[in-house]
Amino acid sequence: MLESERSFIGARRWPASLDCSFSGQGGRTRLEHMNFSGPLRVQRLFYPEKERADQASLPCHCYLLHPPGGMVSGDSLDIKCRLQAGSHCLVTTPAAGKIYRAGEGWAAQSQSCCAELEDGVLEWLPLENIVYNGAQARLSTLFRLRGQSRLLAWDLTCLGRAACDEKFAAGRLVQSLCILRDEKPLLHERLDLEGGGEGGANPALLRGGQVLAAFYACGRPDHPRDAKALRSAKEALQGLCARTREESGGQESCGVTLRGEVLIARCLGANANVARRFCRKAWGLTRPLLLGIEACAPRVWHT
Repeated sequence: MLESERSFIGARRWPASLDCSFSGQGGRTRLEHMNFSGPLRVQRLFYPEKERADQASLPCHCYLLHPPGGMVSGDSLDIKCRLQAGSHCLVTTPAAGKIYRAGEGWAAQSQSCCAELEDGVLEWLPLENIVYNGAQARLSTLFRLRGQSRLLAWDLTCLGRAACDEKFAAGRLVQSLCILRDEKPLLHERLDLEGGGEGGANPALLRGGQVLAAFYACGRPDHPRDAKALRSAKEALQGLCARTREESGGQESCGVTLRGEVLIARCLGANANVARRFCRKAWGLTRPLLLGIEACAPRVWHT
């Protein structure tokens, strides 16, 4: 790379960071602390759910905002989130994230998300990331659970733009997700995918699919009620997988497994709408069983 190219990249990169913490004081989860730099914000919290006598604190719905709407070469997002004991936070985004095509020789686009839970409940439900053809994406998500923390999360990734018949023919996606409990690994996944040439995504790895969806649920360790809830959720999600395959005419590959205290459901196919519905239904089935709370969709999902 020429020195002039390096200077250009350094001048145009737009890093952003967000560091926030939540507490469960006063009967509802509140935003206790927030630091940010660059174009990354948290909108005011919403409380659309009904209060219950048996809950530690009323859940808050938190929207992560990235006004540019996408990342170009050299951009980086660094998100840190902490939940104190008794807090319950649902985190989502108002729109899909976009990772645009990288220029020749340009730096990668990176996003790092780290959530730490101290006996809290986190629902991590961002909308999908769309990885454009030619992007150089580095995406990492880390959940650090401590004590009796519980987690519901999903991850949605679209390779290319199916709506305009764009395949992920060039570029690279390196994606990782890790769940720790008291610093011991419960789950560690990593995907390193090169663009699949003119045919799109590498068929040997993804069976030609362009949309990857995964839903995760973790209950309290060694807790009989949560263990039973996860087993019941697994049965419910197996039914969801069967219905999704049937409704798509076999075009979507779905499966569910329970590994220790982590429940995992996956969907691989070519339709982002199907994958999005799959994750929302998986969340809607699992939340009442594991948390004892009916699903309450964030209002931003209705737009």
